[in-house]
Amino acid sequence: MVQKKLIFFFLLCFNSLVAQEIYIDFFLENYNPTEGDFIFQDLDSSPLCDAIEEVTPGIFNQNFSHVGMIIKHNNKHKLIEAFSNGVKIVDLKEFLMRSIDLYGFPKITIAQIHPIFLKENPNIISKAIENAKNLLDLPYDEKFLLNNNSFYCSELIYEIFSLEDEFFKLSPMTYKNSNGEFLQIWIDYFEDLNMEIPENILGINPGKMTLNSNLKFIYNYKNPFKFN
Repeated sequence: MVQKKLIFFFLLCFNSLVAQEIYIDFFLENYNPTEGDFIFQDLDSSPLCDAIEEVTPGIFNQNFSHVGMIIKHNNKHKLIEAFSNGVKIVDLKEFLMRSIDLYGFPKITIAQIHPIFLKENPNIISKAIENAKNLLDLPYDEKFLLNNNSFYCSELIYEIFSLEDEFFKLSPMTYKNSNGEFLQIWIDYFEDLNMEIPENILGINPGKMTLNSNLKFIYNYKNPFKFN
């Protein structure tokens, strides 16, 4: 009986992995990346990601805990991001595999700068990409503070656009839930860093970024077969 259960479990996991590969490949076959595309991600990799999402609501009444941007690198479309290992360029498939829903779809939402804004500011993306490459290999900003020569995900995107003209806007950050209470995970997190919770300090988060009126959304994982 135990052996049969193990075989069943193996087949279930195998089928799940196959499904993930199928849907990831489906996505990659249908997605035509463009430099400057923002990919917002619903990560489930740690309780900290859940805590970020709980205090950072975004568009479509969804929560986002990470964001990266499409760039061209060695003649291939990849993503530049500030992740746990710092500012890096990563493969798109590697990025997508981090957040898979129960059906195998990558839990992402994609936005582009609206064509009207882009027409008035034609160099904004190329300048931002140049700025981003100058920040490669800088460390991850675990303190979530600006101007400390390290970057968290949305801070990186904000910074590379604000060097020319502020595109995304800063706002006071909160680490409280809807009841106005600090989440215990944030209390523990900042205690470990030996610092006060930076409540109401200016910053930015992926959810806030999605509310920018100059963005046009072209994909939402909750409607994957309506891919535009």
